[in-house]
Amino acid sequence: MIRSLDELSIENKENYDKLMRYLINTAMFDYHIGVEFTNKLPPLAPPISYNSRGKLIIMNARWPYPTEIPFQLAHEIAHALHEDQHYYNLNTKTANSGEASANIFAIKLLQKYCKENDYRFDTYYKFAQAFGIPKHVYYLLKEITEASMIDAVD
Repeated sequence: MIRSLDELSIENKENYDKLMRYLINTAMFDYHIGVEFTNKLPPLAPPISYNSRGKLIIMNARWPYPTEIPFQLAHEIAHALHEDQHYYNLNTKTANSGEASANIFAIKLLQKYCKENDYRFDTYYKFAQAFGIPKHVYYLLKEITEASMIDAVD
C-alpha cells in the first residue's frame, strides 16, 4: 500500500493530479458540491459529506493511504447528492444500502473517467487496484464493470 504520493513515479503523480482535478471539478461544477481538504482531522478520520444547507464534502488530507482518496471523494460525491443525512443512520439496513449505493456511484464515476481518458483495464481487479478501491467493495465490481471492461478490451 502506498503511504505517500512521493512513492509514485512522475507519470503516476501527473495521472493522480489529473484524476483529482476531474473529481473535484465534477463535484463543484457538475453537481454544485463544495470540496474542502483539511489537515485538522486525525489520520484515520474518514471524509464526510453534508447535503443540507448547501452541499459540502470534507476530505482528510492526512489520510494515510493517499491512493484511496480518489475513491473516497467519488463515494462522498454520491452521499452529498443522494443521501438524506437525517435518515442515513436510522438503522443498519439503511446505512448499508446507502454505502453500497455510494460505492456503486463511485465505481461508475471512475469508470466514466476511464472512458473519457481512454484508460483500459483487462480485469476489474486491475481497475480496482488502479483506483484504490477497498477490497471490501470488490463484491460490487463484477456486475458494474465486467460488461464495459470486456467491451473496452475487445
